[in-house]
Amino acid sequence: MPRPTAQFHLPSHALGACIMASVERDTRNCRLEPQQRLNFYPATPLVTISWIFEGQLHLMLDPLQASAGDNLGPALPPLLFSGPQRQPTASWSPGPVHALMVSFYPEAMARLLGQPVGCWLDQTVPLEQVAPAAVLQACATVLRQPQHAYAVVEQQFGQLWTQAPQPSPAPLLGDWIRSLATRASHSASGRSLRQWQRRVRTWTGQSQRELQRFVRTEQALLQQLARRGAQEQGLALLAQDAGFADQSHMGREIKRVTGMATGDFNQRLEQDEALWLYRLIAAELAQRG
Repeated sequence: MPRPTAQFHLPSHALGACIMASVERDTRNCRLEPQQRLNFYPATPLVTISWIFEGQLHLMLDPLQASAGDNLGPALPPLLFSGPQRQPTASWSPGPVHALMVSFYPEAMARLLGQPVGCWLDQTVPLEQVAPAAVLQACATVLRQPQHAYAVVEQQFGQLWTQAPQPSPAPLLGDWIRSLATRASHSASGRSLRQWQRRVRTWTGQSQRELQRFVRTEQALLQQLARRGAQEQGLALLAQDAGFADQSHMGREIKRVTGMATGDFNQRLEQDEALWLYRLIAAELAQRG
C-alpha cells in the first residue's frame, strides 16, 4: 500500500521575492487510520493560499485538543486563504485528499491583494472573500490542473508579479525577518523607531517582537537537528544557542508555535503521521543548514 507523499516546491528566481515555499500533500490510494488523517500546522508569519483538488478537509475548532473526527468545522472550500497565524492550527480529512499550500511573504501578498494583510491576521476564509479578480482567476486556473499544480502556480503568478526577478530573500524565516527589518529601517518614508515599528506591523500584521518568536523557534529546530537526542542538560544549551532566555522560555515559545510541549513534540515528531509537515520542514531546514 503506497505511503502518503509530501513534497516541497521552491520558487523560481522570478518569484523569489513573492513566494517562500510550497507544500503538496497526496494521500490518495493510501490506507490511513482516522488519527493519521490529522494535519498539524505551526503558527506562521506567512500568508497561505491553499488548493484542495480532491477530497475534503475540515479545520479543527480547537487544534490543541485535536482528535480524529471530533471538534470539526465545516468542510473547507477548494480555494482557501489564510492570513498570518499566531497560533498553531490543525485540520482533518475524512478520506483521501490531494492539496497544495503556497506560502507567500506578507508584504508580497499585500501587493497582489492591493491591501495590507494585517486585517486577515489569524483568519482562514474562502479566497473569494479576499482576492481581486486577477488573483482569483489565476488560482482557479491552478485548481483545474492538479496534475501540474505548482508549475501552473509559477506560470499564473509569474504573470501577476511585476517586480524585477530576484533571488529569494529568505532561505530561512530568520533571514526574511532580518531583511524585513533592514528594509523597514531604510525606507525613505521615515526612519524613527515608531515609524519603523509601524512599517513592520503594516507589512506583516505583527510586531517585530512577535516575529522574533519565529526566528528563535526556527533556530532551536536547526540546533536540535544538529544534535539529535539532546538530554536535559543539552536542552539548556540548545535554548541558549537559539536566543532564548532559558530552557523554560524555549518550552513556552515552542508550545506557542506548535501547540505541543518540547518533550511531547520531540517524541511525536519521529512517528506521528499528523506531524508530516514538521518532518518535511525539518528535512528542508537540515538541507539548508
